Amino acid sequence: MPTPTDAADRSTVGSISILTDEEVTAAVDQHAAIASIREVLLSAHRGTAHGIAKTMSQWGGSSTAHSLGAVDMQQRVVAFKNWVNTPRGASALLSLFDSTEGRPLAVMSAGALGMLRTAGTAAAATDILATPDAAVMAVLGTGRQALQQVHAVLGVRRLELVRVWSPSVRSREAFARQVTDVFGMAVEVADNAEQAVRGASIITTVTRSNEPFVDGAWLEDGAHLNAIGAILPTAAELLPTVLPLSGLTVVDDLENARRASRELREYFGADLTGVMTLGEAIDRGVTRPPDTRLTVFKGVGSGLTDLAIACLVWRTVEASHTEGLS
Repeated sequence: MPTPTDAADRSTVGSISILTDEEVTAAVDQHAAIASIREVLLSAHRGTAHGIAKTMSQWGGSSTAHSLGAVDMQQRVVAFKNWVNTPRGASALLSLFDSTEGRPLAVMSAGALGMLRTAGTAAAATDILATPDAAVMAVLGTGRQALQQVHAVLGVRRLELVRVWSPSVRSREAFARQVTDVFGMAVEVADNAEQAVRGASIITTVTRSNEPFVDGAWLEDGAHLNAIGAILPTAAELLPTVLPLSGLTVVDDLENARRASRELREYFGADLTGVMTLGEAIDRGVTRPPDTRLTVFKGVGSGLTDLAIACLVWRTVEASHTEGLS
């Protein structure tokens, strides 16, 4: 794979790759994304990469703007992602720089990148925390992130059944058809969240709920929960009955979780004492503790994992370009 310096030696010195969502998706697959996320989180725990804390602003009730970033000294890159969500639409861009020379390397649409990152991080957590025989997945929420969540978990567990629920009957039925069409899987459409969750060994919540609704009493003994939605400081998906059941709670980014996770702050306190980063879990070879009632991964977004996918995309595109020239 080329390094930023290798790319500078090409005849297109000074050029910047401009990549669309379609080009990002074509450059990497979900399995490669999971591996890259593991590597970057491991580097962060060992001190050769670090995140740049997330900042955000909110206006007009539900419109938000966000920015975060990361530096990876081992790969010699810096990444910044900026995005805006409004009731009328949303968009995101990521810029990638050479950390040694300060040169811009690429600007890419970050919609597909964000889905690869979010799903890949949850799958990396699922791989070490879910029971090896976990086969039933419940998905709460059917927005643009949901299908990729199923795809990523299929890369680490042999799922036999997906259950789906969202507040909209039309949306959950459409999502069920999509899962069957894309993955050829059995899908059950639940009438309510409790029906979806009961008996599931892997539960993924990916909603924009402002108030908690997932009850600990619904959760199967031995379940693993990926809480992916509720990334605003005022939002929540998990009722106070959930986290006390968790024998191990892991986050993608501790500082961002302190800022953005109402659920974690209310249970663990402002410092999130007792919460482990996914990078530490990977480095220490952590697996699911024996006889654990529940494990939880809370994803709030991390510049490190955005960098992981962006760097993988850029290197793949650069390698393809070099092969084409030769």
